[in-house]
Amino acid sequence: MTNTAQVSNDVDVGRTLRDLRKGLGITLQALAAGIGRSVGFVSQIERGLSRPTVEDITLIAGYLKVPSAALFGRLEAAGQADEGPVTRAGQRLCLRYERGVTDHLVSPRLSDGLCLLETTLAPGADTGEGPVTDSQQQGGYLLQGRIVLTVNGTEWTLEPGDAFQLGARQGCRLFNPGAEAARLLWILTH
Repeated sequence: MTNTAQVSNDVDVGRTLRDLRKGLGITLQALAAGIGRSVGFVSQIERGLSRPTVEDITLIAGYLKVPSAALFGRLEAAGQADEGPVTRAGQRLCLRYERGVTDHLVSPRLSDGLCLLETTLAPGADTGEGPVTDSQQQGGYLLQGRIVLTVNGTEWTLEPGDAFQLGARQGCRLFNPGAEAARLLWILTH
């Protein structure tokens, strides 16, 4: 019998962020000013003392001009087993955010122009106060639970089996109003 329970392979988002920022020649001060946050806030994320929200990650990725999924890239390059087009449940990378949101990288690679994420929103969790905007087209398919999707001030309540699609730079906010976790499959292009 095979154990299919998902093992957590947490991404060190702070180290990844610092490596990206430094690799692009951007100072901590410039990044903080560019996303409207304090230097201390960005420094705490980079040192692993705080977790960013989904909204923070998309602001950071936008400022750095990289897809949000690029924050998974460091561990992907660091030796995940290469099984070609297959990703095993126990090998998925995990990025945990503030406010009760967790992303698991479902795609085996980030280099092929397509990214699949399984996002879990705990009861009462949301992606942040404002809309989350990515530079690429994206869509979602609700697997479990219930979420409220807000796009341009309009709200839709999604049930399992419902889906949505957003254009590049079209922002949205997600909120789980239910008493159970909501699971969403994200499809992103980059």
